[in-house]
Amino acid sequence: MLKLLFLPLFLTTISCMAQTDEIKLLHFNIKELDSKKINNAASNSQMVAVKSIIDQFDADIISFNEIQYDMPNVPDSSYNTKGQNLQKLKSFLNLKKLNEESFNIANTGLNAKTKADGTYYLKPNSAEARSNADQVNFGTVPGQYSTGALLKYKKINEIVIDNLKWKDFNPNINLQNFATASGEPLPDDMELFDKNFTDVVLDVNGKELHLILLHTVPAYHFGNQKSVNYIRNAEQLKFLEWYLTGSTDIKVDLPNIKPLKKDAYFVAVGDWNTEYSNTTNPGSIVLRRMFSKTQLWLKDIGDLSFTNEGNAYSKKPFRLMLDYIAYSKNIEIINSKIVHPKFDHFDLGCSKETNNIKKPQDFVIVEYKEKGKICKAYVHKSYKLFVEASDHYPIWGHFKLK
Repeated sequence: MLKLLFLPLFLTTISCMAQTDEIKLLHFNIKELDSKKINNAASNSQMVAVKSIIDQFDADIISFNEIQYDMPNVPDSSYNTKGQNLQKLKSFLNLKKLNEESFNIANTGLNAKTKADGTYYLKPNSAEARSNADQVNFGTVPGQYSTGALLKYKKINEIVIDNLKWKDFNPNINLQNFATASGEPLPDDMELFDKNFTDVVLDVNGKELHLILLHTVPAYHFGNQKSVNYIRNAEQLKFLEWYLTGSTDIKVDLPNIKPLKKDAYFVAVGDWNTEYSNTTNPGSIVLRRMFSKTQLWLKDIGDLSFTNEGNAYSKKPFRLMLDYIAYSKNIEIINSKIVHPKFDHFDLGCSKETNNIKKPQDFVIVEYKEKGKICKAYVHKSYKLFVEASDHYPIWGHFKLK
C-alpha cells in the first residue's frame, strides 16, 4: 500500500521538477548565410565552423541573422525551394529538439537587379553587385539578410511587420536631405524596416513569452554621404522601444499595431547595428534610453564587450558592440555572455622570416593585411574557428520567467 501511494506522489514530483520556466537563448549573426552555403553545408568551411560552435550549446531558442530566405530562381534557375533554408540549416546542425520555427522573408534585396541572363550577383560586396543592389532596402538578392529562429516552445502566434511605411510611424520624418547610393531621392512611401520586425508568441509552461526578432539597418553610410542609415537605424530602434515599453520620444499612432502590455514577458534579440556607448549615432541614444526601461542581458559593458570584429588577427582589430538582448523586468537573468574564443595572439610581423618561429601548442598560423602588406600571426585555434564562422560573435542568455 505504501508503495502504491508513494509512486503517484513521486511521479507528480518528477513531473513538476521537469516543468521549468527557464529559457536558454543563443543568437548568432552568421555572415552572408546564403542558399549556396546552406545547400553545400557539409563541404563549406564556414558552415562546418558554425556547427562546431553551436554544438557547444544546449539552447531552447536560437536566433539567426543574415540567413537568406530561399526563393525559386534566386540566385539562378538551379535553386527551386521556397522558405526551406532554415529547415535545411536545422538538419545540418542536428537541432532535433527545436521543433518550431520563425522564418519570414526580409525586404532586403526585393528590388535588386539581375544580370542580363536573369541571374543575381553572388558576391554582395563587389562594386558591380552594389551598383545593382536594392537602393532602398539594400541587398543584391531577394530576402538576402532575413532573420530566422528555431524554437523548442510551441508557437501561439506570430506578428510580422514588414510593410509599415516610415511616415506612418513618424509623420514628421523628412527624407528630402537624403539620397540613395546612386544619388536618387528616397521614395516618400519607403518602409521603416529594411528587413522586418517579428513578434513570436511562445508558450513557456503556460506563460506567454514574446520573442522579438529585429535586425536593424547598420548605422553606417557605406560611402554614401547622404545616407539615411543613421536616422533609419534610430527610428527602427524607436519602434522597438515603443513596442516593448509603450513610449518613445515621438507620439506613435498606429491603429493596427499595439505595443506589448505592461506585464508581458518579452525577450528581444538581434543585431541592432549601433554601439551602446557611441556618442554620435542617434540610435545609440535610443538604445541607452530603452535599456533604462528594460533590462540588458549583460551586467557590465566593458573592454571585451564587442560582438563584431573586422580586420581580425591584426594587432588592433576593429571591434564593435552591435548584438543585444533586452528583456522584461518580470524575467530574471541566470547567466549571460558574449561567446568569445581565446584571443591569445603572437604577432609574427610582415617579413618573410617568420616561418622559423616555433608554433605554440594549440595555435595556428594566420594571415592579415596591414597597410597593404601580408602579415602573419599565431592565434589560438578557437580564434580561427570563430573568424571562419562569422564576423559576429554569438551571444547567450539563460533566463527565468518570474
